[in-house]
Amino acid sequence: MKFLAQAYQNADAFSGSELENLEGRLHLMAAHPGFQAYKEVSYGLLELSPESHVADVACGLGFDLPHLKALVPRGAVTGFDLSAKFLASAKARIQAAARGIDASIHFQQSDIKALAADTGAFDAVRIDRSLQHIPEPEVAIAEMLRIVRPGGILCAAEPDWGSFVIASSAPEIATKIAAVYACALVNPRIGRDLVDLIGTQTELTHHSVHSLLFESLADLNRMCVLGDITARSVEAGVITSSENARFWQDLEERDRAGRCFANLNIHLVSGRKP
Repeated sequence: MKFLAQAYQNADAFSGSELENLEGRLHLMAAHPGFQAYKEVSYGLLELSPESHVADVACGLGFDLPHLKALVPRGAVTGFDLSAKFLASAKARIQAAARGIDASIHFQQSDIKALAADTGAFDAVRIDRSLQHIPEPEVAIAEMLRIVRPGGILCAAEPDWGSFVIASSAPEIATKIAAVYACALVNPRIGRDLVDLIGTQTELTHHSVHSLLFESLADLNRMCVLGDITARSVEAGVITSSENARFWQDLEERDRAGRCFANLNIHLVSGRKP
């Protein structure tokens, strides 16, 4: 299949086991304590009241929508996503968990650069780990701000793949492999750019950096698609086959000894619309 970092840009091009693979990784991330921790902070930054209307843009499988709905019991939540398949999965899972349809949770297929919503329709808007895949992120941020009312909040959480570190006894090989992953993304360092992208259009209200720690080889393979990264590193001539074998032998030894880990920083930034 396509490199995972690129596949999420057009999830509807996939079906069957490939689509299940994409969705499966999103499920794993949603269950990871590091992801859950920064997400919980992001909800609080939205300054929601029980009557608020809040949007989750590029919501994917909609994991955040029920959490947001719990904060706005008399309000409404809208999940926007380009992928009709992701939205269908989100809707089915949320309705099954609620044992019925909640008319105050809406699902809207929409391009992030032309969101199907009125100007100022929402009290707050958030986006999570999606600007890394979107060309011209400043255009996407301007469109999200369009649908927020004056005084409302925009919140974004994005990784800085320049911070991605894989523990290795051959750090020069690990650094090359991490660089291959970053090069597959449209905006690999979007996390560090958020302060400027949001801060030039809003009054900044928050900036924090959160560590995503992956502590096993299984997690690295499942959530960071490390096998895909290393195979592509060899294919591109960035590392040799013998360097790849050396890298993996070290990872496996570290995993058996409980010393395997990788770390990625997530920047969380919010701002108030003037």
